[in-house]
Amino acid sequence: MSSRALRKLQGREVLMKIESSESESEEKDEQNNFNKFSLLVGSDENVEADEPKSENIENGENVTKNKRVRKKKKKKKNKSSNQENEDIDEILNKFKNETSLTTSVADSSDARSQKSVLIVEHRLLNPDNELRRIFGTRALMGDGAYRRRNQGVAHRGMWLSHPQSSWGRMSNVGVGMKQLETKDGCTYYKFEHNKEYQEVQFKFLDAVESSDHRNIATVLEKHNNHVDSMITFSDVYKIHDDVKMARELIERSLFCLERSFHSCFNITTSNCRLEYKYQENRSLFLALYKHMNFVAQRGCNRTALELSKVLLSFDPIEDPLGVIFVIDNLSLRAGQYEFLVRFAQEWGADRNLSLLPNWSYSSALAHYELYRLGKCGKSEPDESLRRALIDFPTVLLSMLEKCSVQVDDKILKHPFFHSQAIESTPQGLALLCHMFVERNYLLWKVPEVITWLLENARGVLGGLGEVAEAAARRKSLYQKPPLNVYRHAMICELSGVSSLLPLEIRMGTMLSHDPLPPPTTVTSYTRPTRPTPTTRGSNPVSLFFNSLLPGFNPDEEHEGEVRGNIQTLMNAMREMLNGIQQPLDGSGEEEFAEDWD
Repeated sequence: MSSRALRKLQGREVLMKIESSESESEEKDEQNNFNKFSLLVGSDENVEADEPKSENIENGENVTKNKRVRKKKKKKKNKSSNQENEDIDEILNKFKNETSLTTSVADSSDARSQKSVLIVEHRLLNPDNELRRIFGTRALMGDGAYRRRNQGVAHRGMWLSHPQSSWGRMSNVGVGMKQLETKDGCTYYKFEHNKEYQEVQFKFLDAVESSDHRNIATVLEKHNNHVDSMITFSDVYKIHDDVKMARELIERSLFCLERSFHSCFNITTSNCRLEYKYQENRSLFLALYKHMNFVAQRGCNRTALELSKVLLSFDPIEDPLGVIFVIDNLSLRAGQYEFLVRFAQEWGADRNLSLLPNWSYSSALAHYELYRLGKCGKSEPDESLRRALIDFPTVLLSMLEKCSVQVDDKILKHPFFHSQAIESTPQGLALLCHMFVERNYLLWKVPEVITWLLENARGVLGGLGEVAEAAARRKSLYQKPPLNVYRHAMICELSGVSSLLPLEIRMGTMLSHDPLPPPTTVTSYTRPTRPTPTTRGSNPVSLFFNSLLPGFNPDEEHEGEVRGNIQTLMNAMREMLNGIQQPLDGSGEEEFAEDWD
C-alpha cells in the first residue's frame, strides 16, 4: 500500500497524536518558562537584599503578570486546538481529494500517453547535449564550432536551432506566423511573408529560373536572412563536400523560422499542425528534414529521432516528406526499441504500417533486441520476421548481398525469394524495399542478427503458407504509390534510388527549395509576370562567329564557365556569411536567455 493511502487511513490518529504531543510540549515549555522566571526572581532577591519592599512589590506584579500570561496562553491554546481540529478535517479532506485527483490524473495520463507517442522532450533536441553525454565536455572543447555555439547569448525557446556567437544579432526576417483554426484538439498554423520578403522571394524565383548559382548568391548576399536561398545554397555546398557550411546554412534558416513562431506554437506538444499545401510552410519542413539528416550523420541518433517526431507531428496524416520511412531506422540506431514497438502498435492499424517493408522488418528487429535484453520471448520476433519475409521476400537477397553474406543455394536459388518475388513486386514496392535496405543494412550486418535472419528464412521455406495471398496483395496495393513516397526518394540521398523513380519524375524539374509540389498548392500571393531573360549566346551574330571556331559547343562552353567559377563563388559566399556581424546593441529584437529546466 502506498504512503498516501496509509496517511489517508491513519491520518486522523496520527494527527491526534501529533496534537497531543504538541500540547504536552507546550505545557512543558510553560512550566520551564515559569520555573526559569522564578529562579531569576530569586536570584534578584539574593543580590538585592537591601530593598525588600520593592522586591515584594515587583514579585507581586510579576506573579500577576504570570497569571495573565497563563490565561492568555490557555485561551490561545484553546483557539489553536480548535484551529488544529479544523485543520485536521481540512487535511483529511485534502487527502481524499488528492487521492481522487491522482487516480483521475493517472487515468488521464494513461489515456494521454496512448495518444502522445510524438510528444518531445525539448532538452533532447540539442545535439550538443548528446555529444556531451557521449564524449564529455572536455573532449568537445577542441571543436571551434562547439565553443561558438556555447559561448554566445542563449535564446529562450530556441529549441530547433542553436545559434553561434559569431552570427551576432540578425535583423527582422520578414516572416510571421498566424493561427488558422482549432480542430479535433489540434491547432493549425500558417507562415506569412510581409511585402519586403515577398519581393525578395520573387527575386529568388527569378534566380532559380536562370539556372545560375551566382544569381542566388547575389540574393543571399543582399538578404542574408532569406530562408529558401540558404536552403538552396546549402545543397550547393554539400555537393562540393563542404558539409560544415551546408550544415550552418540549414541551422541559420531554422533560426530565422523559429524566431517567427507564433507564441502558442509549441513543437513539443504534438498538437500543432502545419499543412504542406501552403507554400510558405514548406521551408520549415525541408530545413528541419535536412537538419535531422545532418544531426544523424554526426552520430546524435537520439536527437535525430526527436527531430523526426517533431517533423511528423506537423502533418501526421499526409506526412509530406515521408518521415514514416526513416523514423524506424532512427529508433533502432538510438536503441529506442520499446518506442518503436509502441509506435507500431498504436499507429499500425490506422496507418497500415504492416504494408510498409521498413516497418515490418524493423518491428521484428526491435522485438529481437528486446528478446536479447530479456524483455520478451523468442516466439514474438520469429513470428514477426517470418511474416515480413512472406510479405516482402525481395528484401532478403538484397540485404544479404549488401551485407556481403554468402548463403547456400537452397535460399539463393529458391523461386520464392528470387523469380517469384521479383515478378510479384511492382516498381513502387521495389523502391520502398531498396530504400529500406540502403538505410538499414548496417543494423542487420551484426553476426547474431544475420544468423537469426537465415534461420527464419529456412523456416519460411519449410512451411510456405499464404504465399499466393501475399503475392496478390503486392500486385494490387503498390501499383501507384502516393506522392510523398517519391518526394522522400528525391531528398533521401540514398544511392540507386533515382533509377527506380518513374520516368516523368526523373525527367521533370527538381527544385531543392520545393521538390514535387503537391497539386493542392495554396499560394497567398501571386508572383508578378516578368519578361523572360535572354539566355547567354542567344545573339545570332555572336553564335555565328563562335561557330567558326573548331569544336564549338555552346552548352559545353557554358558548363565549363560555371564549373570554373563555382569554387570562387563558394569561397566568396563563405567569407560573406562568416563576416556577418551585426551590432548587438542595435535596434533589432530583444535578447533572450535560454533556460534548461
